[in-house]
Formats: sequence, C-alpha cells, structure tokens
Amino acid sequence: MHTTTTPTPSAAGQLADEGETLTPILRTGIVPTRALSGGRMHLPGATTLAPQLHDTTETAIAIISGHVAVLSGNTMQPFHPQAGDIIYIPPTLPYAVVNLSNNASVLALIFRTDPAFDTDIHRIPELDPVARDQIPDLRRAHHKALLTRRSGRARRA
Repeated sequence: MHTTTTPTPSAAGQLADEGETLTPILRTGIVPTRALSGGRMHLPGATTLAPQLHDTTETAIAIISGHVAVLSGNTMQPFHPQAGDIIYIPPTLPYAVVNLSNNASVLALIFRTDPAFDTDIHRIPELDPVARDQIPDLRRAHHKALLTRRSGRARRA
C-alpha cells in the first residue's frame, strides 16, 4: 500500500498541505478500477488541508470523526458537516478542509472519480489568504460551542 504523507505539522491557523496523511486504499495498481478511487484522510489537530480543486474529478468526503469545516467556492464559504455526513464536491469547485480542534484529529474517507486517487489535485495558493482569514473565527466559534454545551450539561445535572 502506498502512503502519501508529509510529517511536518502546520501551525494553528496556517494553511498547508502538511501534516495530513492521505492513504490510498482503492486505486489503480491495487485493484482493477477504471473510474473510482478511495482513501483515508487523517488531519491532525490545528491543521488545514489547503485550498485545492479537481479539474475533472468528483469527490465525496465521508466524515468519520472529528470537528471539521469545509470551505468552498472562491469565497471559501464555510459548511459544518458532522461525523457521519458525506460531502459532495463537484469538479472545478475550490475547497479546503479545516480541523476545528486544536488537539483532536479528523478522520475521513475520500472517494474520487480519479482512478489513481491523486493525479487531479491542483492547489490554489491565491485562495490561501481567503481561507486563512476565516480559520481563527471558525475555531473560536467551535470552542465556544463546545464550552457552552459542556457547561449547559453541568448545570442540568
């Protein structure tokens, strides 16, 4: 099995294609696929999968665990899927994935119509500032929601 990984973690609030681990599970060379690939994404705490797009590839991301925001479009509009949700990303739609937690990882399964899994990934560095500017507010809102939920339970007990 081939693993694509860069072990250098990104700093909180920074964009990078560093720190995440993409492990192809289903791709050409492993199975006789013609139009489908799949893999596992591990996104450590405080990291962000930098803005990217796929020219011809459709992508589905199934969130297994963790707290995540998916930013999409040229304005990097945030969407907050929960564990168990599946996000569809059509070809040419820019997107980034933000781990909202400082410590806990995000685990997801990624399925693409790129049979080799990673040949149709194009970074979009010009969207880095748009995404980067949103990360601190997204993380603050997430942490506030967690604290509110926890303190609410404590009061009811």
